[in-house]
Amino acid sequence: MKTFKEYITESFDKKKYLFKVKIAGDISEDQQTILKTALEKYKVENFAKNSTTPIQSLPLDFPKLRNTSVNIYDVTLAYPVTQYELHEYICNNIKLGADHVVVRNPFEPTEEYQNVDKDSDKKTALLSDSEYKEASKVKVEDYFGDKFNENLLKDLAKASKERAKEQGLKIPKGK
Repeated sequence: MKTFKEYITESFDKKKYLFKVKIAGDISEDQQTILKTALEKYKVENFAKNSTTPIQSLPLDFPKLRNTSVNIYDVTLAYPVTQYELHEYICNNIKLGADHVVVRNPFEPTEEYQNVDKDSDKKTALLSDSEYKEASKVKVEDYFGDKFNENLLKDLAKASKERAKEQGLKIPKGK
């Protein structure tokens, strides 16, 4: 029979904790090394620099900063930690202010809409296609015209009769 400690150890071995660490401004190689070494406390499985944004007048995740670039790192940890704890830990180790570091879960809605689909084969805007090839094929008769209006009136009359029956009203026969 396994001990409680063995069960806990097994459960931690299987889980991976994914984070996106965003650092505003230039970060030196020494600071990157310090960051990776500091994260070893949480058993780093993967530490990769994803990208660096161009200098922006107002970076997306840094509303207090102006005219700076953002370095984005993908980090996978084996030991559980919250975003807040990781944020504070990174700020303290690489000696940056809290305004210069953002730690996010890559599956947050704020992160998902920022992801660009790199496998997409669309080279132009959808509206520049005059034939609208991407549009779904719809039968116009199902939504407009005399047949649609007749069916709508029949459904409304049926619903009216059902409502009258529920309320106990007498329903006149005929048209």
